[in-house]
Amino acid sequence: MGSIGLEFWHLWLILGAVLLTAEIFVPGFVLAGLGIAAFVAGFAHFASDSLGWAMLAFSVASLLFFFGIRPLAVRTFMDDKPSPFGVNAMIGKRVVISDSPDLGGGMQTHFRDTLWSVQSDDDLMEGDEAEIIEVKSTVLVVKRINH
Repeated sequence: MGSIGLEFWHLWLILGAVLLTAEIFVPGFVLAGLGIAAFVAGFAHFASDSLGWAMLAFSVASLLFFFGIRPLAVRTFMDDKPSPFGVNAMIGKRVVISDSPDLGGGMQTHFRDTLWSVQSDDDLMEGDEAEIIEVKSTVLVVKRINH
C-alpha cells in the first residue's frame, strides 16, 4: 500500500479491531462476528497473499459465527430477565410494616437501612409482614403475606 507501509492484511486486522471495539456500543453480537471474521480474513490474506482467499475466509467465518456462535451467545448473554441488582433485587423480599396508616393512609417500613413509604391494596397494620411486588420511585408496593 505504499508510503505508510501497510499491507492489505493490516487493514483486515484494523477493521477487525474497530468492529470489536464498536460492539461495546451496539448490542446483539453482530459487529463482534464481523470483527472476528475480519481477523480471520487478515490472517488468511497474510498466509496466502491473495485477496480472494481473504474474502472467502471472511465469508466462511461470518457464516460460521452468525449461524453457529451468535445464537449461543445471544441465549447466554442477552436474557430478558431483569438483573438482580438495584431496585430489581428488592422484588420478592419481605418487610415488616413499621408504621400504621395515618389518616392519609400512608404506611412506612424499613428495608435495609432506609425508611420507605408503602402502598398496598391490603389492609396492613404495624407489625404485619408483607412482600415487595413493585418499586415505584420511593414507594414500595407490597402485598400481605398470609401465615
